[in-house]
Amino acid sequence: MRFQAVIFDLFGTLVDDFASSVGQTQTAFVDALAVPYEPFTQLWRQTTERRVIGEFQTIEASIQFVCGQLGVQVTSEQMTKAVEIRLHQIRRALKPRPDAVTTLATLKNGGHKLGLLSNCSIEIPMLWSETEFADFVQSPVFSSRERLKKPDPRIYHLACERLGVTPETCLYIADGENHELAAAANVGLHPVLIRTLSRDNRSELLREARDWQGDSIDSLTNVLQLVRD
Repeated sequence: MRFQAVIFDLFGTLVDDFASSVGQTQTAFVDALAVPYEPFTQLWRQTTERRVIGEFQTIEASIQFVCGQLGVQVTSEQMTKAVEIRLHQIRRALKPRPDAVTTLATLKNGGHKLGLLSNCSIEIPMLWSETEFADFVQSPVFSSRERLKKPDPRIYHLACERLGVTPETCLYIADGENHELAAAANVGLHPVLIRTLSRDNRSELLREARDWQGDSIDSLTNVLQLVRD
């Protein structure tokens, strides 16, 4: 078996990208806190990096920080409601793509080890056990738990170590955000871009996806052919 393991990215790979999943629930989230929408949303976005790297280990801590910057005191009832809405957002965002679960099941039944490597805020590991992925992914690695994020090579090594495999025996499947594919290759993994025709790759975050010359696939089911080749 050339590849013993497959490590997947989460957003834009196993599930749709996060922004497209949130929808109108963002308005409900802000309304629950009774804060001005634009100032709160701007500050919330500005804390993305800090949330992804694990500076805030609870949803409440993230909300309290942003509201504190606005000089707003949130009541316990408002906080409870906002957290509930935020968790609903994340549950929606974690809905598998149509071919995700069947692909994972086939890989696992074929004897492959499955990992996950995600730059994400604390809500994702909080809810991970509820997802359809949890039964298939042996060793998920979340940036907010590890206080490391892609493209730091240490987090790729960590994902491989948790699976008990060497990088050279791993496929890494991702949508090419933050130059994650090149970073995976530098560590020794075999990176593969998953292309999503409906996605706008013009942002700087997705420059790698736009310019990628390496292996690529159009759907998750194509991974099954890669592990057979």
